[in-house]
Amino acid sequence: MSFRDGAYAFSMQLLSIRAALAAVWVLAVCLAGIAGNVNSLSGWFVLAAIAVLPPIVVMWRWHDPPQTLSESIREARR
Repeated sequence: MSFRDGAYAFSMQLLSIRAALAAVWVLAVCLAGIAGNVNSLSGWFVLAAIAVLPPIVVMWRWHDPPQTLSESIREARR
């Protein structure tokens, strides 16, 4: 496996972690709504906002780690 393949695999792992965290959060909020007997439409809208907005912010603000010095040198040597 070349360096680029490794970097791509690591980036894909981060995307998978982000997606998994978002899915777990949405599922937890939905389960909390069911357990809390939320019956009104407005209550479900509020729960939907609580379920969706934090994962959107995480996906938007969570940046990949910066390139290390050794990665920069390896890339420059090519």
